Amino acid sequence: MDSVKIESSKFIETVSSIIQQHSGIGLNKFSVRCSLQMDSSVVLNRWICFATASKAKIVDMNLWPKGNYVEPSKHVHHFPLDAFGAQDHPFIQCLFLTNVSIKPCSDLYGFTKLRSLHLHCIQIIGDLSGLLLNCSSLEDLEVIACSGVTDLNIPHQFNKLRKLLISNMRIQMVEFHVPNLSHFVYKGTMIPIVLHGCSKLQKATLTFHKTWLEEDNNKVLGHVFHGIPSVSAVKVLHVHAKMRTNQLAWPSQVHALTTRPACMFLNLRHLTYEIVIFTKLPNNYSGILQLAQYLAFAPQLEMLELHMLYHVSVGRCWRGEGVSYHMGRHDHLKTVYMSGFRCYRAQVDLLCGILDTSPVLEHVTIEPMVRIPYSLELMNLGIPHDEICEWAHHTSDHFGKTITVAKHPQQKCW
Repeated sequence: MDSVKIESSKFIETVSSIIQQHSGIGLNKFSVRCSLQMDSSVVLNRWICFATASKAKIVDMNLWPKGNYVEPSKHVHHFPLDAFGAQDHPFIQCLFLTNVSIKPCSDLYGFTKLRSLHLHCIQIIGDLSGLLLNCSSLEDLEVIACSGVTDLNIPHQFNKLRKLLISNMRIQMVEFHVPNLSHFVYKGTMIPIVLHGCSKLQKATLTFHKTWLEEDNNKVLGHVFHGIPSVSAVKVLHVHAKMRTNQLAWPSQVHALTTRPACMFLNLRHLTYEIVIFTKLPNNYSGILQLAQYLAFAPQLEMLELHMLYHVSVGRCWRGEGVSYHMGRHDHLKTVYMSGFRCYRAQVDLLCGILDTSPVLEHVTIEPMVRIPYSLELMNLGIPHDEICEWAHHTSDHFGKTITVAKHPQQKCW
């Protein structure tokens, strides 16, 4: 796919010839990364039998024809999971599957040594929970854009699972028992997520897609505080959210939270928010100020990164004075970094509020350039650097704290 072009028939002939001459002794990894047609199923099964007969510890079968993983193809090869149960003793430690179908069930006993399981764009026909029941040594689980699963509700306990990644799944809920989980990644719509006993969680990355039925955009911004209390033990939290509004009037104040977040994030030290905002007039939209209220539930926060991308019709720097938005004290906050900072009204008020309530703040950096990957060349045209630098200089003098304006190498600033 990435180097020498070769006809599939010649490729199959070459691989089959090598396999026939291989004793199978010492085989550690067997990997197939190519796009083969459905009429190659007999050959693929023969190769898989070779891998299992050789007791390969790592099996990687990627039959995706492109690099963009969206969903399984309509017609895919059926990967025979039962081939790993035909051996006398379990041997497979890592299984990576892309764009195939599988039929998991609870009587597959060849996976008790499996440490890593990655399922990307898989058609799942059967009981995934039953398969996972036999993966008692699992440490790393990824499930991305798979079909055939409505819930990831796994009733049994994964004592060794350290990393769990769930992305672009059309499911109703997620529920795992993971007492030693250290890294959790989720990308999808706002659904119930329950992770029982994950008191050792170190890092979580959460990306929320708003559905067309959701009207309250601020719920997207704060869903991590309201909807996923089981990640409250985390130390490093990265959240990506999208907000959309047609609001044309600046409210007199941002309404207080109608419901208190489910828990306190007492261990949180590093919080990163990536926020994409769709609005006609950015100086008339105050949605990101909701973040100021959520920060109060992370009292030990030391570093805040806020990356913003405004899709705007007309965007100009706010000409009025910044207002220190009322927020609780942040006695441990030392570093603040904001990218996509164009001196829009809500951005100005939020930063002024942080400057006013953070007594130990040491480093404040604003970067006018957008850093969220999304047509960056267009988003970074016509940046009013001089106006932003002038505002930063004035605000630094007002609060007595230095604001550094990160600049493009070709730009000059004060």
